[in-house]
Amino acid sequence: MIAVEELEEIRSSERAWLIDLRDEDNYRKGHIKNARNCPLAYIDIWRRELPDRVSIILYCEHGNQSLLAARKLRGRKGAIYTITGGYQAFLKMDEKEIDTDVFNR
Repeated sequence: MIAVEELEEIRSSERAWLIDLRDEDNYRKGHIKNARNCPLAYIDIWRRELPDRVSIILYCEHGNQSLLAARKLRGRKGAIYTITGGYQAFLKMDEKEIDTDVFNR
């Protein structure tokens, strides 16, 4: 688990994918810049697309669903991080960049 304040440090020091686990409607309303929308409901499908040896940073609305996803991804090569407090923690940051563009996988 990482604090939302650690996100940029990890993204700049590691090859990482940022994954928004929320449904498409919530993702389109706003998400962390450059996050890929991979809803938790479809994890068994999109997990096959994850490259080996790439760190994965997961977040959901409050942080609970990302913990479930991290458990399902256990055993893959590459670090798995979850953002404590999820998107709501991100929204509480002073300097945040909300994005509404869709990041294609």
